[in-house]
Amino acid sequence: MKKLFLIIGLLLAVVAVGYVAGPRPETKLPTGTIPAVTADLTNLDADVARYEANFKLKPDNEARIMWADSGKKQKTPYSFVYIHGYTASWGEGSPVNTNLAKQFGSNLYLARTAGHGLDSPDAMIDLTPADYIESAERALAIGKQLGDKVIVMGTSMGGMLTLYLASRHPEIAGIVLFSPCIEVADPSAKLVTGPWGQQILDQVMPDKYVHNKDMAEDRKQYWYEQYHSNGIITLQTILDEYATPETFGEIKQPAFLAYYYKDEKHQDPTVSVAAMLKMYDDLGTPKDLKRKAVFPDADAHVITSDLTTKSWPAVQAATVTFLTDVLKLPVAAAPAPVVALQTEK
Repeated sequence: MKKLFLIIGLLLAVVAVGYVAGPRPETKLPTGTIPAVTADLTNLDADVARYEANFKLKPDNEARIMWADSGKKQKTPYSFVYIHGYTASWGEGSPVNTNLAKQFGSNLYLARTAGHGLDSPDAMIDLTPADYIESAERALAIGKQLGDKVIVMGTSMGGMLTLYLASRHPEIAGIVLFSPCIEVADPSAKLVTGPWGQQILDQVMPDKYVHNKDMAEDRKQYWYEQYHSNGIITLQTILDEYATPETFGEIKQPAFLAYYYKDEKHQDPTVSVAAMLKMYDDLGTPKDLKRKAVFPDADAHVITSDLTTKSWPAVQAATVTFLTDVLKLPVAAAPAPVVALQTEK
């Protein structure tokens, strides 16, 4: 019997070694290069439009600037940059993103990250972590031209990119995180960047595409119905590399976290709430400069869109409270109607 156990143990060890030594997906990490943008505000709209014209995009998915005063096109004391989530575009944050800019009389840049908003069944086929992160860097560079100080907002993976930027740019005035993707809710997602990751992914998706067949009709304009599975490897690579206590500890800016959680059965189905809350605790931000708010009735991962939840007015109201109480931004317009919310320090 002992000999049998020994043989089984040796076989398991061989299998384990074979797994660990298996091939891993190749990825290209960012070099730290910050894209250059024009400092001429009169030409910034055209500069953004020229860049977006390089891509075949779905209607209304292009990046754009929303000026506080389109007649003057000048810097505002604060500008906002909104970074959407994985497979989405700026509409994922609407109307919260645009309403906030209007309420504070600020210029707003609605970013489109690399690989997103494309009118192509092969979207994300060549997306790399470097491209993804550098597109967020470009968004910040544009935001700096629009305001004396910049506040970066992000939904889901846009929240993770916001954290990445904040950890490397202490000049960012504040960050707003809507359901940030710190960890995918399905723990098996981590397998795709490990040994045999590509092979595992190909077994799950033999045609190499993700199909969102049950997507509501009104969401199809701003989210992908289909994209290449390479995007999953790109997303998980960024989480592996940067969703770490070390990254979060580097962040000292005022920070606001908003998320959906009611109970263990009713919570964000897409990303891990537990990972969000650990990230919040790991932030280097002083306790009096960070806030979190839970929205138990949101019933959705995306809490910033009127296409996904009825709780978006509460999310907007809580964000306004953070911006006025912590960052001391003066409100320029009356806020939208609000509903009950729960906030915590």
